[in-house]
Amino acid sequence: MPPYINIHTHRPEPETLSVQNVRLSATATPPAQGFFSAGIHPWDAAQAQPEWLQLVANDSPRLLAVGETGLDLRPAFAPQRVQEEWFERQIEWANRLHKPLIVHNVHATEALQRLLGGRTAVPTILHGFTGAPETVRQWIRRVPEVRFSFGPTTEKSPKTQEAARWVARESPERLFLETDDDPQSPIRTMYARCGAWTGWDIAELKELILSNFNALIKQ
Repeated sequence: MPPYINIHTHRPEPETLSVQNVRLSATATPPAQGFFSAGIHPWDAAQAQPEWLQLVANDSPRLLAVGETGLDLRPAFAPQRVQEEWFERQIEWANRLHKPLIVHNVHATEALQRLLGGRTAVPTILHGFTGAPETVRQWIRRVPEVRFSFGPTTEKSPKTQEAARWVARESPERLFLETDDDPQSPIRTMYARCGAWTGWDIAELKELILSNFNALIKQ
């Protein structure tokens, strides 16, 4: 039976295949077991140091992806140019390792599409995606290797539920699910919710997302 796959989480669950996020810092360490991703979060761009990118062994078979990284253009965080500098470094890192990017996006769609469209040679996973189907189509036009990971916030957004339906119907190879840092939404709940949004049953979703995961890690 296919496992439940959680493409981005801060809280791995027993008996699931989870990609645990490692938010790089001066003291960050990878988990003792299981798949993980690692990156400099845009919230940390003002304090980031180049040596943070050396804290994870690049040849680790458990390092599945680079991230989460990306841009968060709210005023509380580092200036856009600083965030973009660190994001570009991590695009280069992902390209060099042939690992996908897990991307954080807050008020930064145009900037991210500009940076990714001309630089990335690996798949981009938009974690916690929010937006309407037209936003999905725009991403696909501008960043063809994009994937969409739907998380707990989708439950509160009818337009994002419609986007999940569109992806499941028109481009199912791009579909992933996640729990992010929400202790109230285990991955089994996310699969059940996605089934309600899309009309797919859980067994079909498990087969689909396993296929998508296997394709991702074979890039």
